[in-house]
Amino acid sequence: MNISHKIQLKPNNKAKTHFKKAFGCARLAYNWALAKWQENYKLGIKKYISELSKEFNAVKKEQYPFVYEVSKYATQSSFINLDNAFQKYFADLKRGKVSLPKFKKKRDNRGSYYLGGDVVDIKDNKYLWVPKLGLVKMCEKLRFNGKINNVVIS
Repeated sequence: MNISHKIQLKPNNKAKTHFKKAFGCARLAYNWALAKWQENYKLGIKKYISELSKEFNAVKKEQYPFVYEVSKYATQSSFINLDNAFQKYFADLKRGKVSLPKFKKKRDNRGSYYLGGDVVDIKDNKYLWVPKLGLVKMCEKLRFNGKINNVVIS
């Protein structure tokens, strides 16, 4: 049985800056993959999102070195979200509705990114340990005991 909890964090200025960087990296990866998909579509090339993810990982060291300042999950989850958006688009096309994925804008988008349960930890039931950042205080304690499957920071 999975239980979901929404717990507010109390980030300090360092954590707020880190989260903004992570949100920006997630938005960059999403927009990059969407632009590449549209470019390939115009050329008649069919590429899966997993192929675009590998292509992004190959160029990010030279073109986007700042993505290494945040967790790898920040960019990986963007490709999963874009894949879900395209699955919805193609399912909607069969019903006669057009819902093509759109580019994410900084001002219109409430940032978020996903962290896998294997990289996060709860310390003293008061702090969330975030990779490449450290401990972030939670406003309340966890109300259950068990394994954390994933965390979405927004």
